[in-house]
Amino acid sequence: MTAPVDHPPTEQPAGQEPPPAPEEKRGIEDRSWLLFAAVVLFIALAFIGMVVLTALGGGTTYVR
Repeated sequence: MTAPVDHPPTEQPAGQEPPPAPEEKRGIEDRSWLLFAAVVLFIALAFIGMVVLTALGGGTTYVR
């Protein structure tokens, strides 16, 4: 009996176990806390950068 080459066999030969299934990749739903932490860190760094640049530029006093 011949088997078509474009279809895998549907039955396992006797005495053989199927190969282990590959591990599922984790999606963004599983890493939402990491995304949240990255966004908060970016916002904090931007705010700190604005404060530092304002202080280096001479503060917030306006020349009249």
